[in-house]
Order: sequence, then C-alpha cells, then structure tokens
Amino acid sequence: MYIATVALCACGGCHNSLLAAGEPFVSLLSEHTISFSSYLFDRRTISPSDVVLATGGIRNHEELEIAREIERTSRKVIAVGSCAVYGGLPGARDREEPPAVSEGAGLPEMLENVMPLDSIVGVELYLPGCPPPPGLILESLKSLEGRYEPPHFDGTVCSECPRTVEVKPVKSWSLHPGCGVPEGSCLLNHGLLCLGPVTRGGCLAACPLEGSICIGCRGPSDMVLSSQLHSMYSDMVKYVTLSTASRREKVEKKLSAVLETIYLFTRRDPVIRAKVKERVPGE
Repeated sequence: MYIATVALCACGGCHNSLLAAGEPFVSLLSEHTISFSSYLFDRRTISPSDVVLATGGIRNHEELEIAREIERTSRKVIAVGSCAVYGGLPGARDREEPPAVSEGAGLPEMLENVMPLDSIVGVELYLPGCPPPPGLILESLKSLEGRYEPPHFDGTVCSECPRTVEVKPVKSWSLHPGCGVPEGSCLLNHGLLCLGPVTRGGCLAACPLEGSICIGCRGPSDMVLSSQLHSMYSDMVKYVTLSTASRREKVEKKLSAVLETIYLFTRRDPVIRAKVKERVPGE
C-alpha cells in the first residue's frame, strides 16, 4: 500500500502525533511505502497513493491546488485533525478581512474563508482532535487495509473521565484551570467550564485528567449531532445546571458570553454537515 501525508493550513501537531507513535509507526512503514510526505521527503509533486493522511484546512489558493491534486491522485483520504475536519482554529479568523498581498511578494493569495478538507476532497475517514492521539491515527490506517472497522467513539469526553461529579452550587466560573483542584473531582464542580459533556470521546480525557478543561477540539458528540434538539451550547447549559445546582438563567448568561469559545474548533462548520460518525455516512 502506498501512503502519503500532506500538510495544508496546519501547525504540524497532527504530523507530530503520527511520528510520536514511535515503533508501531516504523513497523507500519516496513510493511508499506511512503509515496509522499512533506515532513519526511523533499519532493514537489504528490505521487499517486492508496491512502493520504491530510492535515489542515484550505486557507489559500496554493492549498486549494494541493487539495485538488490529492483528489486526482488518491484512492482514499483520511482527514486528520480538527483543522482538516472542521476548519479548526484557523477558521476562527473568518470574520476578519484576508490580508492584502502585494504583487511580486511570492505569497499565495488568501481565500475568503478557511474550508474543511471535504469541501474539495472526498474523505473516507474523519479523525478530529488537536491533535488526534497517535494510536487513533494508526488504527485508522490499519482499518483501511481491511483488517477491521475504523474506530468510532459515540461517547463523550466525560464518559472517559474518571473524575466524579458532586452536585453542589458554584459561585463563580472561569475558562482557565486553576491550581488546587482535587485529583478525583469534576472540574465543573470547581467553576471550570469544561466542554467534556458535549465533546466527542476518543482522547481518554487527556486534558481533564491533567486538571485542564476540555476545549472541544474533538468536535460535538453524536448526541449533539444526531438531533436538532441538541447543540453544544444548550446541552452544556443543561448539564452545568444539573451538576452544579445553579440557576439556569445564570448558567445561560455565563455560557452565552463564551459562545465563540464553545464552537472554537468548529465555527467554519457549525452544523458539521451530517458528520455524525467519523466514517463518511453512507459508506
């Protein structure tokens, strides 16, 4: 199998996550061939590939052409990371005017908005996360070999978190984790706006385990996506109200002030266009 990795509008974290897999990744390379990788080889054109791991969204015309080349030369594409799946953090700048580029500067022309990868490329698997865990990327690659079904997580970050909820009032709220949070206690009980209740699982609650709030990088859970009656905002209001014995009006006011933060990774794709599963629906 010929495997390629391509980085578009990305920070490099998703590629680093793949490399962090270590020996299992090296073992995978011994069984297959890397046909192209902007991180591993100095090569200008993308060779025809069976599987392409594409990271990052599409922000300028150069990346748009690369995406079209991926579509022409690849059999299957995995959108790796929240930038490729949803538009990610770069999509948070869409309300601003694209910077002017002077002629002769040698820089590609910016697009009006960041586009998720599947705006141009047919995607076989979606792997959201900032970045996705190394093991999850490797499992997805192996699933395309036909060994087993691709990984899918229909639970939330909360369902993977060992911290326990104690229903009690909270006097103040913060987006920033403080010090002194007991190891086994839910962050919400300490006034930290953790998005674990509405965020797709699969990360083993890595951030809450370290005392940091979940900021929703894996995108909405299946519960949020599967019904028009649910949204990240409304479900968070309900969960926080019940788990902290707070007044609903107070919670709504606090969360409405940080609404853009709730959709920080998915603002370019707030409805997620039927991405209920990490596998493309209908395939």
